[in-house]
Amino acid sequence: MIAAAVAATAGAGARRDPRIESLVADAMTIPSEFASEALLRIAGAGVVSEREWRREMLETAYMRAYAAQEPYRRTSVGIPPDSRQGAMTIAAESTLNRVSLQVRATQLLAADYPARARELFEWIELNTEAATCDDPLVPALDEYFGALSALARTTFDRAHRDDATQFFELYLWRAHLPTDMPSVARAIQRFRPDEGEATHLEMVYRMILERGLDDARGFSTATLDIVLRAGELQAADRDLGVPGWFVMDALRAYLVRRLAEPRCVDSVTESLTPAAFNDTMRGLDPFADVKPIDAKAVAPSRYLAPARVDPYWRTPEARRLHDALIDLRGGQNGPPKPLKDRQTDDWRHGAERFIVDVDHWTGRSEATERDAFYQKAVLFTGILDLMPASDVRSLGVRTFVDFLRHADMERTRRNLWFVFASRLASTRGDMRREALAAMERSGHPILSLYARIEQIAPSGGRTRPSGLPFE
Repeated sequence: MIAAAVAATAGAGARRDPRIESLVADAMTIPSEFASEALLRIAGAGVVSEREWRREMLETAYMRAYAAQEPYRRTSVGIPPDSRQGAMTIAAESTLNRVSLQVRATQLLAADYPARARELFEWIELNTEAATCDDPLVPALDEYFGALSALARTTFDRAHRDDATQFFELYLWRAHLPTDMPSVARAIQRFRPDEGEATHLEMVYRMILERGLDDARGFSTATLDIVLRAGELQAADRDLGVPGWFVMDALRAYLVRRLAEPRCVDSVTESLTPAAFNDTMRGLDPFADVKPIDAKAVAPSRYLAPARVDPYWRTPEARRLHDALIDLRGGQNGPPKPLKDRQTDDWRHGAERFIVDVDHWTGRSEATERDAFYQKAVLFTGILDLMPASDVRSLGVRTFVDFLRHADMERTRRNLWFVFASRLASTRGDMRREALAAMERSGHPILSLYARIEQIAPSGGRTRPSGLPFE
């Protein structure tokens, strides 16, 4: 019997694609969050037919995510990308963090191993902290509550709907920050409750709002979204036949209480919130028995310090390179110069000089190595996006890859480095082949691995971050 099992295992191993085996083996040698993300890409691409092997990849990805540098995704509103805080936002919005990676693993497991997916989901620790007014970044856990809704709805059979509801409610109680509240309302709606479940979940939502923590920055970031999502939930419940305006009554009490608390002095959303709430109620039912919010009657108890914003391109060399790129582009805003202009010898020679200048820029005058890395990567990305196919563009691709290869990820932070590496790997159009070839030949384990993954399991641009300067 043991011999038969060994033979079966050997047979299963023989059916495995050696290209995939090589990718998985290489993934196990790189830092944990990159390994986790790579395994999730492979397992989710539909190129692994053996269910147990796929499960092994997903569980390994889940476990490796525990060592990620960043615990959860964060975001901000209104911060310019040409600033240190903008760079932090672009990096923090990446899914290269523990919670995002573990959530993806459970979602990919759910189709074949629903009970195991729920078990791993239960182990995910959020440990989010309230933001502060001097920091524009706030926790963003929408994928966590979205996955909770999907797991509760799809991994229980109809005979165990009560178990599904209990599972769903139990982990909804992890919401405690203002930025969680839109995600909770959306998750309840996506759970597709019946009338009885919706009535009960309205009460749960109200209690979650009532026990939420103070967080002036989080509230200023999320308040308009809270109104929108709560209004959508109330409309959906009314369509189910749930009587009354329980959600909107609870929301009104929550908003009035929060609007009277300390407020970030640089926030403008609070002043718009009463009108947003009142307009939402009029859209639901202009005759509903829900009192409007009087903006004049609600004032903050005090104002707190604004978020600090440190602009980039302030040192002479950084400013010179920034202005040179704007000149090559034909202006910072609006469409770039026409393609025919960018195909001339003069433009191409200017682009070549620019690439050499950026490559030689040391960035030593910048306040931190991270500042220098971000600005230099933005310059490389900006010029490559402009360049038509030519030997000069090929030089630019190789130079940018060499820059990424020598960057110190630990000092610049891994998720910021990954923003630019993943963007290059997901390049589309006629630059795609040379970009992936340069990455694969780079000798850098992460760049090479992601180039090979992109060739076997194309991301279709899904990993391509947006919001960079010059886009």
